[in-house]
Amino acid sequence: MKKLTINELSVDLAIIGGGVAGCMAAIRASELVDRVLVVEKCDTRRSGCAATGVDHIWTYVPEIHGPGTTVEDIVSDHTRWTQGFLDQEVAHYVTSHSYDRILDLERFGVDIRDASGKLRFVKKIHRVPNFLHFAGRDLKVKLTQEMKRRKVEILNRVMGLRLLKNQERVTGVIGISTRRPVIYKIKAKAVILTTGNIYRLYRNPTGVLFNIGFPPHETGDGHAMAFRAGALLQNMEFTTFQTGPKNFQRCGRGSYFPGGRMVNARGDSLQKQPHRATHATETHMDRTVEEEVAFMKEIEEGRGPVYMDCSSCSEEDMSYIRWALRNEGNTAFLDHLDSEGFDLRKKRLEFTLYEPKSGSGKSGLTIHKDTRTSLPGLFAAGDAIGVLPRAVMPGALTLGWKAAETAAQFSKRDGADVSVGDEEEMESVKETLTRLISESPGAPWTEAQAALQNLMSDYAGLKRSATMLAAGRSCLRTLRKRAREELRARHPHELYRCLEVLNLIDIGEMVLASALEREETRFYPEHHRVDFPRQDDTNWRAFLTIRKQEDRMLFQKEKIEARIC
Repeated sequence: MKKLTINELSVDLAIIGGGVAGCMAAIRASELVDRVLVVEKCDTRRSGCAATGVDHIWTYVPEIHGPGTTVEDIVSDHTRWTQGFLDQEVAHYVTSHSYDRILDLERFGVDIRDASGKLRFVKKIHRVPNFLHFAGRDLKVKLTQEMKRRKVEILNRVMGLRLLKNQERVTGVIGISTRRPVIYKIKAKAVILTTGNIYRLYRNPTGVLFNIGFPPHETGDGHAMAFRAGALLQNMEFTTFQTGPKNFQRCGRGSYFPGGRMVNARGDSLQKQPHRATHATETHMDRTVEEEVAFMKEIEEGRGPVYMDCSSCSEEDMSYIRWALRNEGNTAFLDHLDSEGFDLRKKRLEFTLYEPKSGSGKSGLTIHKDTRTSLPGLFAAGDAIGVLPRAVMPGALTLGWKAAETAAQFSKRDGADVSVGDEEEMESVKETLTRLISESPGAPWTEAQAALQNLMSDYAGLKRSATMLAAGRSCLRTLRKRAREELRARHPHELYRCLEVLNLIDIGEMVLASALEREETRFYPEHHRVDFPRQDDTNWRAFLTIRKQEDRMLFQKEKIEARIC
């Protein structure tokens, strides 16, 4: 660690992030340009939100859902579900192309059908059952095999750190190895960011650092890189929530059906409301598992705890639930239940509300319908974008594919004589890294991580106000200064953890500043301003964009109607 070496590369297309969107971008790009490079902080076989598996994806299949339901109907449902906070052209593209990409997965070896060869659909947020349940346990393994078959270059264990620019044009990326003291300077005719969501910004309910329901390596690296480079982001004030098993935090709350239902301490179903069915069925899931407000109401009104109740499940139901949970990546959780003798049919499983998270298509990079960002040469897809809430798997598949097509076209048209430039950025990175690996006394990354999570939870959590947000922003600036001066790393693993925390600190300030700017409550409890407790459609039915100009954050409102066809 006493000396950092520099490795320089030159490619046609660099993809930062090897999750589903990154893999799909690489697979499509391999057909369009000569040299494609995927830069992945972990290993593409088990990286991104689908790292340990996924068991569902929403889509539109004309032969099944049509002609009574159209693509426009699905987009309309999605628009209502998001209160219009989406780009309808992006939503239309994702909906109309998702099944083509699902069939690509099948060609790559992913099993998308049940034992009888049929597609199994469940109804959730759209008017028809269109959430396909499939065996996605080894989805990322299959995608990696396909990339290797196509001779895509994969640079695993390298963290994307800074974007390189020549004037306003993005011309490459700087990366750092998470295993060796090596800096990568990558020249690229076009760059695609597919770095996923933002986790570890808030403390989780247990206080155990990596006991979270989400991939701990997704720390908003792409958001931070793009923001520092001057790209436009939007709606960073919205932090979403999720419910799941208490103490042993795992996602997959929608995998307990058919048969599972949410109940309070009295055993009353949370579904017993006039507008709901009284129970989940084989094709209709209990949506209360995804409604945090209903969950919180039970606790606040004295009917908690809230449980997942599978006592009415048949043996066939339980077999299916366990299959779904394992494909969703809950193998360790199921093994733990088995080792403790916990039978889901005999004992209710307590659920809790997990810590806030950012991304999921609701907050992130602003992109055009063809995946262009506001910076020439930079494209984005997957959970890093902020124009389509709950884009998730269909968004990753389709927009990763589209980003490759748009970026490849750009690289051929405008990338012939690209010059990397930005030597000052390279010197700044070397200075930061040299300070972090200095042998002078300092603090470990875990201390800065804990300080940040406490700060964000205290000042920008469930209840926000102008005074609290302003105080939090002041504290965060102090934290950033001390972190930059005092953080120290003894080896490459600690070095990239320090860099993750520095990214999260910058993202934390974006969240605080954006939450202070939006003077209303919207998507409660995602953005709850106690000093502006009402939803203000007159002034704030709008996207709130943010970009960096020198040391300032600049905001702009864009009316929702501008992106609704």
